[in-house]
Amino acid sequence: MSYKAGIVKAISELKDRTGSSSIAIKKHMLANLPADKKWMNAAFLKALKDGVEAGDFVKVKASYKLSAAFKEKSKPKKKAAPKKTAPKKKT
Repeated sequence: MSYKAGIVKAISELKDRTGSSSIAIKKHMLANLPADKKWMNAAFLKALKDGVEAGDFVKVKASYKLSAAFKEKSKPKKKAAPKKTAPKKKT
């Protein structure tokens, strides 16, 4: 899992109304980090910074939220189910 995906998962699971701090996001990611993967703080901070620049995250004071545009982009689109027509009765 990439750091950006981990950040998105952490923010969505923490569900903080005012946004999640970078420390809270880091703690959540470290708790869910696989045993064979080493933590790289520089990559984490770069992923946060790049996400804000790309418009995926919104920085509010010292917290981060998912942007409205990113939420719309990540929602699965529902396909319209084909309408079933009832067979016509023969009289």
